[in-house]
Amino acid sequence: MRVTVLGTGTARPVADTGASGILIQSDRTAVLFDIGSGIASRLERTVGAAGLDGLVVGHMHADHWIDIAPLRYRFPWGELSPRPLPVHLPPGGKEKLDHLAAVISERHGFFEVAFDVREYATGDTIRIGDLVIRPHPVGHYVPAWSMDITGPGGERIVYAGDMGPSDELVELARGAELLILEATLDTSRYDDAKRGHLTAEEAVDHVIRSGVPRGILVHYPSERRDAIRDICAPTNGLVMPAVTGTVLEIRRRAVPALSAAPALAEAGTSLPQETVSRG
Repeated sequence: MRVTVLGTGTARPVADTGASGILIQSDRTAVLFDIGSGIASRLERTVGAAGLDGLVVGHMHADHWIDIAPLRYRFPWGELSPRPLPVHLPPGGKEKLDHLAAVISERHGFFEVAFDVREYATGDTIRIGDLVIRPHPVGHYVPAWSMDITGPGGERIVYAGDMGPSDELVELARGAELLILEATLDTSRYDDAKRGHLTAEEAVDHVIRSGVPRGILVHYPSERRDAIRDICAPTNGLVMPAVTGTVLEIRRRAVPALSAAPALAEAGTSLPQETVSRG
């Protein structure tokens, strides 16, 4: 599988990145996980809307799904799309999509003529092309799910999404090739009593305890990137903050390799591409 990070930001708009968006591809399947603000246009620099085989949203906070509106405008305007995009939303997501259509002054059913909208539940198995996706609930301020993604060769990626500290997530990630975690908080002091986000230190701890060979951090304030790199430094490359355009090749058995991927370059950002495996 190939992982392309389309956005590493939080809900606050910044110049160097969009919000949440992770593109995962096999040789014949492309699935976008989350589509926060700024992600739809960055998607067009890769496979584009027409190249997607599915969209999966982990929870219904705007910074994880609001760009579904501009994505819709890449599809036929009124008539039924000849290839509706499978869109997998959490419980209650269809109703929120209807509300969004009204808010942006579009007719009822505006999204449904372009998208095949489905709601998943805990315990479901989502199959899109040759990717198998299993949603697992995690603690957040609203109902939220992490995604356990298995590729055609048995390689696994866990995209945790927004969450507080979770021993269950650590156990879920065991045996995976890659763990993608958020690092929203500078300190947990001002988080809710029921935690909904991680600090970078907590994220690093989750990666180490899970035993995965690689972890990347997303959903963090861009101005903290250098500080987060410093926090990750003692792991000797096990954990690192992703940047917009980070590309990782995920194989079950391979020798790690490093190359450049300039197609998504933003001014002032580097784009690491790596092969991650369990040798």
